[in-house]
Amino acid sequence: MTRTAAIVCAAGVASTFLARALREQLAQHELDWNVEPLAADQLPSRAAELSIVLVGHHLAEQFAEVRDALAETGVPAYLLDADDHASAARQALALLLARDSRTTVSSPLDS
Repeated sequence: MTRTAAIVCAAGVASTFLARALREQLAQHELDWNVEPLAADQLPSRAAELSIVLVGHHLAEQFAEVRDALAETGVPAYLLDADDHASAARQALALLLARDSRTTVSSPLDS
C-alpha cells in the first residue's frame, strides 16, 4: 500500500528539491511512499490524502500551527530541522522508516 508524505515549505520550491532527494533515498531502501512537495497554503485541502507531513526548517515558527491544524485529521507532522537538502532528506527518511514495519530507524543513518 502506497502512503503519501507531504514535504511542506512556504511556496513549494524548497520542498520540491527535498522531495527529489527523499525519493532517491526511498528508492534505495525499496520503500513504497509517494512524496508530494506542497506549499503551506495547500496543506488544508490535501490533508485527508496524507499519511505524514514533514515541515521544512524555515517554517519552524509556523510548525505548531501546522501540527495543531492537522491534529483533527490524525495526520502526524514533524519538523525537519536540518538546513540542507541532504541532511533533511536523511532525517525525513528516518521518520518514514520508523513508520514502516519492515525496517528500523537506524538503517538510513548507518550509510
